[in-house]
Amino acid sequence: RATLYDKLLARNTGDVMEPLKESDTPVYWHIPKSSGTSMKRYYGCMGLTAASETGIIDGHDKDETIQVWQRGNEKFPGLKLVNVDTSTREGIARAKKLGLAQSGLADIVFAPLPSYALTMFDPDHKARFFALFRHPIERAVSLFYYHQVAEWEKAGHVYRPELAGMTIEEWLLRQRRGGGDVKNFLMTIILNKNQFTSKDLEKAKEIIRTKFLVGLSSKMEESVDRFDTYFGWADNEKRPVCQEEAIKSGFNRNSHPPVEEGSETWNVLADYMSYDLQLYDYIVQLYEEQRELFGATMVG
Repeated sequence: RATLYDKLLARNTGDVMEPLKESDTPVYWHIPKSSGTSMKRYYGCMGLTAASETGIIDGHDKDETIQVWQRGNEKFPGLKLVNVDTSTREGIARAKKLGLAQSGLADIVFAPLPSYALTMFDPDHKARFFALFRHPIERAVSLFYYHQVAEWEKAGHVYRPELAGMTIEEWLLRQRRGGGDVKNFLMTIILNKNQFTSKDLEKAKEIIRTKFLVGLSSKMEESVDRFDTYFGWADNEKRPVCQEEAIKSGFNRNSHPPVEEGSETWNVLADYMSYDLQLYDYIVQLYEEQRELFGATMVG
């Protein structure tokens, strides 16, 4: 039986293969530690007006109407932001009330919760999803080490000082006892649930196949070329400089010891996120299949 989420997904989002409409809005699923910060920096550098968590700083959460404001000053103009927060359920509810999708003010929406983000849209103003995906084990390891040091990111429990000094093996032991937060993150967010069967995996694959333009953080430059071509940003004159600054150099990278494939730690993580690993393998395959959207010019 179709759930409310299924109905909203069918009604409020465009299919990847459908031509883009003027009324559609690109929505980037910001998956933690999968190059999302670089993407924000890149599209901000290109002068796109963004809706993200940054839009409500400097008192803009009190604004009663939707508007664009610019962070910075005349000499150093900053990011162009819509005065909403699309990173939380509460923020999304406010953005919906203010009519973000219908306003057409955002060139790009950054959303860590796509299943909630799609509630802002309607059949005449659809979301067009895209995302960069990273190998789930590499992402989980990177996130663990990031939690230890990210003092600048205290909101949303990103900085976790209690993990400082803990080894990844000790952390996994804690996860094993308490259920933890490494289990099948992608599946949980896409399907809005946390217990899965093989049928759920097929459903997640279908959602990604039909609703997402996929990129791989391991092929970031080519992925970004696809995004820009698809959404009509490829002619932006600032693009070469912005690519150099945000994509090729990377941003918010955190160096840490790797977990070797085949090691005990790797195998424990693989066991935890078996559904995510199968979904990721499918996304890698889909990345090749979506090449046809870009014709012979996109060689990778």
